[in-house]
Amino acid sequence: MSVQSARRHAEELIASLKITRPPVKVEDVAKHLGLRVMLMDLEDGVSGLLITKPGAASIVVHSADAVARQRFSIAHEIGHFFLNHQFESGEHVHVDRGYRISHRDQKSSSGTDLKEIEANQFAASLLMPTTLVMNSVGALDTKELRDEHVTQLAKEFNVSEQAMTIRLSVLGLLR
Repeated sequence: MSVQSARRHAEELIASLKITRPPVKVEDVAKHLGLRVMLMDLEDGVSGLLITKPGAASIVVHSADAVARQRFSIAHEIGHFFLNHQFESGEHVHVDRGYRISHRDQKSSSGTDLKEIEANQFAASLLMPTTLVMNSVGALDTKELRDEHVTQLAKEFNVSEQAMTIRLSVLGLLR
């Protein structure tokens, strides 16, 4: 798997679900994939969990997080599920502290774990699909995006301004 492949998979999923307007309803995407989404009070620093066992999978997100963060956490965990990031067969719990995997080793805590990067890129592409972002930017009728445009787009897509800024940069729309 690669980062580009993770992005492509998310975009293909959006297209297959015929999602044509933001914001993407991530709970509906999860349901379509057979994933149950639950809000729970999780320990500090834990934004989401992917719990899998044969025949069933659930996503748990931290109920105290902002809605935009919850949406990204759901999309991130969908990414782990969709990209088959489960590590071995059988029952499995994947804990995301921030957006890092819970295996407490040097690789996971450094932000260089490829599965985490792929899940983040999948989540960004799922919540902010290229076509929908390009359509929304085009509707702004501006030659250069400014801070107020980023704020407006973040609200339209129901994501954080930070997530929108990163996505616009990845798409080459910010200088």
